Amino acid sequence: MIRNETISSILARRSFKGFKSDAIPEEVLETIIEAGKYAPTGMNRQPWHFTVVTSEEGRTLFKSEIEAIMAEAAKNGPGGPPPAQPAGIVVKPESEMRGAPVLIIVSTDKNVPTAFSDGVLAMGNMMNAAASFDVMSGWTHMVVRSLANTPDKKALWGIPEEYEICAAAFFGYGDGQPKDRGPRKEGTVTFK
Repeated sequence: MIRNETISSILARRSFKGFKSDAIPEEVLETIIEAGKYAPTGMNRQPWHFTVVTSEEGRTLFKSEIEAIMAEAAKNGPGGPPPAQPAGIVVKPESEMRGAPVLIIVSTDKNVPTAFSDGVLAMGNMMNAAASFDVMSGWTHMVVRSLANTPDKKALWGIPEEYEICAAAFFGYGDGQPKDRGPRKEGTVTFK
């Protein structure tokens, strides 16, 4: 494999479960968000909206909203204990934003056929851009998708009414050492 700066950043990216509370410099955060805007989109529609949670008020709101979602899931869903984490990884519950100073939620226009894929590509760009600055990320969209399923909740999070959440991730400096990802699976590529 040939390596350059871009490839090195992509290979360095890891999903973190716990973060230091250290702030991401404003210029770095702006660059990460701008990278998301340059993701490929169907017919260049750019059908996304980014909600960037950095304030104490936003983190407190997120904590209370997620606690309510988790309590409802515990009553009504299969639930169960979270999976065991590797040694050296500090796990912070999502209700505390895993300690991360930033949460980015990507929502997309549900009337655009390629919107979901476009939004996921935007998040991928942001996660890879973050890694180039030694800022790690952690994917969390399954729980966060429950945040804005009504018009009043969408308004609370600044999500346009016709949009749906497709991805969300925490961003910050990793707390602990990343798990060794090991080799990639064999047999996942076919050349014709």
